[in-house]
Amino acid sequence: MPKQLRVLMVEDSEDDMFFALQELKRGDFQPEYERVDTLSRLTAALDRQVWDVILCDHAMQGFTSFHALELLKRRQYDIPFIILSGVIGEDVAVQAMKAGANDYVMKNALGRLVPSVEREVREAANRRVGRQAEKALRRSQYDLNDFFEHAPFGLHWAGPDGLIMRVNGAELEMLGYGPPEYLGHNLQQFFVDPGEAEDLLQRLRDGKVIEDYESQLRGKDGTIKEAGINANALWDDGKFIRSRWFVRDITDRKKYERAVAFLGAIVESSEEAIIGTDLKANILSWNQGATLMYGFTAEEAKGRSIGFLIPSSSPGEPLNSYLQILEGKTVDRQEGMRLCKDGATIPVSFTRSPVKDSQGRIIGISAIERDISAQRLEEGEWLHLNQELSRSLANVKTLRGLLPICASCKKIRDDQGYWNQLESYIAEHTLAEFTHGICPECQAHLHSEIETRLAGKD
Repeated sequence: MPKQLRVLMVEDSEDDMFFALQELKRGDFQPEYERVDTLSRLTAALDRQVWDVILCDHAMQGFTSFHALELLKRRQYDIPFIILSGVIGEDVAVQAMKAGANDYVMKNALGRLVPSVEREVREAANRRVGRQAEKALRRSQYDLNDFFEHAPFGLHWAGPDGLIMRVNGAELEMLGYGPPEYLGHNLQQFFVDPGEAEDLLQRLRDGKVIEDYESQLRGKDGTIKEAGINANALWDDGKFIRSRWFVRDITDRKKYERAVAFLGAIVESSEEAIIGTDLKANILSWNQGATLMYGFTAEEAKGRSIGFLIPSSSPGEPLNSYLQILEGKTVDRQEGMRLCKDGATIPVSFTRSPVKDSQGRIIGISAIERDISAQRLEEGEWLHLNQELSRSLANVKTLRGLLPICASCKKIRDDQGYWNQLESYIAEHTLAEFTHGICPECQAHLHSEIETRLAGKD
């Protein structure tokens, strides 16, 4: 099939154009053409579309092929430019070639036209492919440099000896160094444990890949950075060229992990039952305190609804509190009953709180429960003692008001006007009982009387 060819004819002779086009058709081309004969029309034609080849007469009225070549050069067009001239000297032809013409063909030797066009169109296509490849390479290099410099994590290259060859801004910022303080220095200088750096390098030399390795790096100000490291080596024909290191600052993550682990240890060692559930009340976490309190292991409890701990006598308890949690409320300390693995029920006090993610959304519920059996027992004992005391106090009789008492015999007059012995009156109106004895004064007085009476008898 004829080959499509867009031809721009810079020619002031229609006859010469006709013969040139006929030659192209004989060469299996199907030319799509336009003829221009002034510099302005040439400019307009170049702006209007892309051309495969320009066939240009050397000398026309008002301008020459040199003017056309200057226009192409100024606009940086790469279009095969073949001078098609009736008369052109060798010197002019050489100058035209130096000015950018690709070839020249004499009008009286058009047999060279098709081979010249084929060659120049093919070479122009090769140049375009080359330019595209070069452009793609430049773009690739730009993208690589852009990625290297603007990556959100540290990147550096190191030679086989461990000397740093290149580093990006993220790594310098992470450790606080400037480029002169980092480039050309050995990796060991920045590891808290220099031997660790050498060990990693040796693993790379042995063809291994470093994945998710955690280490410690020393910043310029002496601070220690926790780092997550991935590294691999670039090899060429079996030769270790350089190593590539990807360094992430995991200091905050490690602090968080330690805090979580510490919190987890607190939760796990708590004597209270600490239970975490999803929003459907299915158990996700179960500490040792819950195992000791209820007898179920974590494996036995996880995945089950927390309702399995609720006796049938209070089935609505979890539902009510969970509805409050889903509204973002915290269930303050309440009391309820729980069913243990051995079938016993125990009283507990509990609180429930919402568990939220970093966006403030409720993703679960935490429950803290404490066995209050001993407290209930103490409360029962206190209640019994209080009841006994109340009954005792109710039976206590008290004396109030003025008591009429005889100044001589010490009898007391009751409400009916009768005089009663002191002992009888008090025994009747109180719970007091009397035992009799003699005080020292009375004992001395009685002793004196007895002696007097005995002396009188004598």
